[in-house]
Amino acid sequence: MNNSLFDKYFPEIVVTFTIAVFVVSLFAMKSVIFPFFAAMASAYITFPIFEFFLRLFKKRQVAAVLTVVLILVAILGLILVILPALIKQIEGFIDYLPVLTSKIDFYFSKYLGKRLFAGRFNPDNVKSVFSLIYQNFSINNSMTVAALVQKIFSGVFSIASIAINIVVIPLLSYYILVDWENLRDLYLKLLPREHRAETAVLLDKVNDSLSGYIRGQLLMAFLVAVYFSITLTAVGIRYSFLIAVVAGIMNMIPYVGFFTGFVPSLLLAIFDNGDLFHIVAVVIVFLSEAALENVIYPMVMSRTTGINPLLIFFAIFFGATYGNFLGIIVAVPVVAMILPVFDSFMMKKEMEV
Repeated sequence: MNNSLFDKYFPEIVVTFTIAVFVVSLFAMKSVIFPFFAAMASAYITFPIFEFFLRLFKKRQVAAVLTVVLILVAILGLILVILPALIKQIEGFIDYLPVLTSKIDFYFSKYLGKRLFAGRFNPDNVKSVFSLIYQNFSINNSMTVAALVQKIFSGVFSIASIAINIVVIPLLSYYILVDWENLRDLYLKLLPREHRAETAVLLDKVNDSLSGYIRGQLLMAFLVAVYFSITLTAVGIRYSFLIAVVAGIMNMIPYVGFFTGFVPSLLLAIFDNGDLFHIVAVVIVFLSEAALENVIYPMVMSRTTGINPLLIFFAIFFGATYGNFLGIIVAVPVVAMILPVFDSFMMKKEMEV
């Protein structure tokens, strides 16, 4: 009976075991496994681009080289253009916080007859809190791209290994793109012959779930960030780029991205710009974004069944608690991989009844 059940659920067992081994290895041997994880992630995300070049040039090596070049260009653009601009706005926002809180306090005192912060804390203390957080990501109280990278990957890479992996990860990405089909076939050949076909079908379902979710969410995050950056800048909201980037990243968590961008934008429109035009403009910007997202989101995410928002929140909090920064990165992708396996298991279970 046990052997019968094992054979019946063999694909689900072996795929779940593979996922578990990979996750445990990633956390147990970060410095060894992380370069492979980063290379696999970059190759996986850019695989549609690789397929485009493959159709164009008919050679996997050429397509892989061009894809890796695009990855390097994107990384250089992030380091040389986006991060410095973001850091500059973060520094400006921290300096502006006491002014903003003082304005909020003044308006409450003027229109409600009661000061919001009086007797509780000094507005300068708000800046002190953010400055303390900021200093944890800085060297000599000055934020640099190098310091940010060093802090984010603390415990994963040393400075020397970061430099080495800037070269190693693109090379690994190249070989993964070239040998992707062979790696999949090798994995299946390690399994008993009678289970290969069914396991291959389950792997395809896992791949569709993971690729659809990750690529779709990254595309939506990018589109949201670009839209908010352009529209809020056009409206004249201070720190629009910072708000847009944070809102785009947080948009991968259902409902959070909208409010992450809307609340600070509205506060700045009221207490910084201080006129009806900017308040109405901010409301229009975010309502139009919500309407556009309702149209675009189903098209971008059409290949996935979606993940329950509560499950996403749980995965992120679980990953943050037990895996810190790395845990946050891998939490939702792991859920996206597990769901098709669970659905397959439940389908077989229901067929028994």
